[in-house]
Amino acid sequence: MIVHPVPNNLNQIIKKPAYVIAVDQGLFDAYKQGVFVDLAIGDFDSLSDISLLDKVLYKRLNPVKDITDTEAALQYALSLNPAHTYILGGIGGSRLEHSYANLLLLFDYDNVSIMTSESVVVKFNVGMHKTKFNGYINIFSQNQAVISLTGFKYELDTYKLKMFDRLGISNELKDTEGTIKVHSGSILVVYTKKEQ
Repeated sequence: MIVHPVPNNLNQIIKKPAYVIAVDQGLFDAYKQGVFVDLAIGDFDSLSDISLLDKVLYKRLNPVKDITDTEAALQYALSLNPAHTYILGGIGGSRLEHSYANLLLLFDYDNVSIMTSESVVVKFNVGMHKTKFNGYINIFSQNQAVISLTGFKYELDTYKLKMFDRLGISNELKDTEGTIKVHSGSILVVYTKKEQ
């Protein structure tokens, strides 16, 4: 799914046979980067060039609705039973509330990640999760999660990570691989590149 504002390298991220859904202004962003769109979804109130709808299959949403265009598109994408769904963009820009709402989607839907030019956001449920990343690894909880971190610069052992707890920010791996164990609850993990 392509959601405004988008990464500036969509052609490098999207690999066929991916099914590409553009959400509202994401259609314009995809068109600017030369990305083929299978379907556009939205009420298109923010689409800067409405003539693009003549070039693509689209589903117009009623502007009066109880969910965002992005969530409606995500629900449609998940109805196709993909192995994983990637939201490309949707974080940053002038609408902070949309960024926050898009992050919250990850707590309600499984097998969904958000990717920007700088970061990848994933949800981890209960279990062991191996991770390899040479950058900042940031961990946040929805309500409360119990986690252990091994192989990290700052390790934790069955730590109760509460909602709004900022302890999990800006961690790094000590070596090439670490383990995040989620004993209970679920967490959002934000992988962010270091500035060059």
